[in-house]
Amino acid sequence: FPLVGLGVGNLQHDRIVAQVMESIKYGTRLIDTAHASSNEHLIRQGILEGLSMLDLGLDREIHVVTKVWYTYLGYERTKIAVREILEKLGHPNIRVHILVHWPRCRNDIPWMECEEEENNLPQVVKDAGPAPHLDKGNAFKESWRALEDIFLGDVSLGDNLSKPESIGVSNFALDDLKALEETARVTPHILQDNVWNYVFHPYLITYCREHDIHFQAYNVMNGIFSRSESSPTALNHLSTVSSELVGRAEAHILNNEVNIHQLILKWLIQSHVSVIPRTSSTQHVQHNSASVLMLLPDLTDNEITSVDQCVKVMLKQEDLDQPLATFHNKHHDTLHIFWSNEDGEEFLVKEELKPGEKFHTKTYPGHTFIAYDKSREGKKTFTVGVAYGEEEEFHIE
Repeated sequence: FPLVGLGVGNLQHDRIVAQVMESIKYGTRLIDTAHASSNEHLIRQGILEGLSMLDLGLDREIHVVTKVWYTYLGYERTKIAVREILEKLGHPNIRVHILVHWPRCRNDIPWMECEEEENNLPQVVKDAGPAPHLDKGNAFKESWRALEDIFLGDVSLGDNLSKPESIGVSNFALDDLKALEETARVTPHILQDNVWNYVFHPYLITYCREHDIHFQAYNVMNGIFSRSESSPTALNHLSTVSSELVGRAEAHILNNEVNIHQLILKWLIQSHVSVIPRTSSTQHVQHNSASVLMLLPDLTDNEITSVDQCVKVMLKQEDLDQPLATFHNKHHDTLHIFWSNEDGEEFLVKEELKPGEKFHTKTYPGHTFIAYDKSREGKKTFTVGVAYGEEEEFHIE
């Protein structure tokens, strides 16, 4: 299953074909959408024209993830949605993955209009089964039973329709997954969920790993960067890590740079989380493509920890706490503390630190300080070795 894809669920219909073609040109083999977006026929067109443009014929498979909307929850309603999906996407080059989009319509989400959406459904869908918002605890289980029957070949939707490549769920909480497990014959192959839940719900991620459920993250760019002005230190630190990646890259990197958005995507795919960034920019399609991201060197363990710290505060619209360095003068002489920059220039930060006294200062990982004695003939150099949010004490003897 590809780790890098393109999300087109809410993209304007007149741009979808060109965007899909562009993404295929740069090696993308995964497209994400939703049945409610009514664009699966355009995705199919973009895939076939993209493959034709590259003269690939049947040599490349493109994976499409799409989802059954919550108004189609229930056994018979889900069969209708899946039939429509397979009719629009059916082709030997296209591998279709079908997810249950939501376990239920929720009254606590303002944009979900459960009764209004139900009333606006085609009559054939209404006649197929009861309104799912009136049976929120079981309708998604019936949908899963339908997906299982279709995936296992127990139910045929038509002689010319192929089975889904895999089935899964989206926006399911841990309790929903456990409820599904009680009766499921097939464990979901995929959980598509908000990047927030990947970062802050470790029990959910542990459950997925224990049950071999692949995690696919959405809302990555908007969720992390939409209020980045609240996190200037974290943003700056991501830029620093991005520059470090460029310095280690052996292969050619686009424009000899790695931007912070690419860094975040690399951080996720290195953890085997697939990503489906949405964009209306053809340039971003290239920058976020599999062919570019796979050129980036792997992050070190320290870089992974740093990015994780940055993402956590940025999702909460907070910022990193700078490391706190404490200098404890255990020398018999009065000391002077200087900060030294990368060019070797020194700047006084504490004058006359007397014996026994302590001096505290906020700093940055990797910063260098120099302690001089009163005559400036003796000196000791100290480098901050802790990460953001941590403290370090230097004893000057």
